[in-house]
Amino acid sequence: MTIELDIASFRINFPAYASETDYPDARLNSQYAIGKCYVADNDCTLPEECREYALQLILAHLLNVQDSIASGRPTQIVTSATEGSVSVSLAEPPNSDTWSYWLSSSPYGLQLIAMLDAASAGGFFVGGNEERRGFRKINGGF
Repeated sequence: MTIELDIASFRINFPAYASETDYPDARLNSQYAIGKCYVADNDCTLPEECREYALQLILAHLLNVQDSIASGRPTQIVTSATEGSVSVSLAEPPNSDTWSYWLSSSPYGLQLIAMLDAASAGGFFVGGNEERRGFRKINGGF
């Protein structure tokens, strides 16, 4: 089942993106399609009633990251900076993987991490066999 973007619902859920001038429907639809590369709309890890909101969260995250880059705000944690000879130090990712680190760069991504963690109590995986979503493979093997 393909989940289409409900723009009115998105603008209500995320008032920061309510401006139709700053965030036209075409941009929202484009970024929503890109967001489906990160969160599948047919992923059975998430309950069906949560998938639309998860897709809206990844859309808000993508918009937030783009806005940060466009305004010159870093999406990473700067630990020190100097002017003479221009030196900038960035914090090491505090998360165990790059996916979580990237998502933690916005409040929307943090919400998505929490949602995905709650939905995957047995562990979250990327790719591989469908049967690896459980603790054991079919017929009891590991």
